[in-house]
Amino acid sequence: MKKLIRAEFDAYLKEQGFLRKAEGQYLKICRNIICNITFELGSIGFTCAVAMQPLYVMDYMPIIHISFGNRLSRFNVIQREWWSYDEPEKGIADIKSLLERNGIPWFNKYCSPEGIVNFITGGKAKEYGIFWFDTYNEQKYLGFSLLYIGQTDEGIHALRVMLNEIHECAVGWMNEYKEQVEELIERINMHPEDIKRIIDDIIHNNKSSFNLE
Repeated sequence: MKKLIRAEFDAYLKEQGFLRKAEGQYLKICRNIICNITFELGSIGFTCAVAMQPLYVMDYMPIIHISFGNRLSRFNVIQREWWSYDEPEKGIADIKSLLERNGIPWFNKYCSPEGIVNFITGGKAKEYGIFWFDTYNEQKYLGFSLLYIGQTDEGIHALRVMLNEIHECAVGWMNEYKEQVEELIERINMHPEDIKRIIDDIIHNNKSSFNLE
């Protein structure tokens, strides 16, 4: 299965600007945003997910994930969840069709800080079927994207909304993250001229954690 995926998608996704980062995972970086295409090989079949992840977002866990995305079978369309290993060619053809119809156009339209702001403020998450992209995640991505494009007051407001979603009974690492964001907001309020340096540091740390440097 892995060989079939490589044979079908390595060259095609390279034409779209993606490179294979790991087995079954293809990434490209556009304006400090990771565009992520990941194949999942499960016990009952295989599937594929698309996601965006800004490098300028300070997160509680520095890993590449698909929180801002979904499986192609549920992304802007409702189809089967998994494709059978018994008909791999059909599954690969279906996935490639969904990538061309929904996945790649989504990246092309929204993979920029301004695009993410428009996506979130325009209520597009439900339209595209990203149902677990809740208020906490929306405001986190919105807040850091607004900071990145220079809309400081709006960005801080969004981050404060995000912080309000972290309850006192949250697990320890979430409270630690809350403290880190509060310290970041305080630093920006005291030294707004440092915003670019702060964002650059977040990007550098994430690239290092993701082995993208």
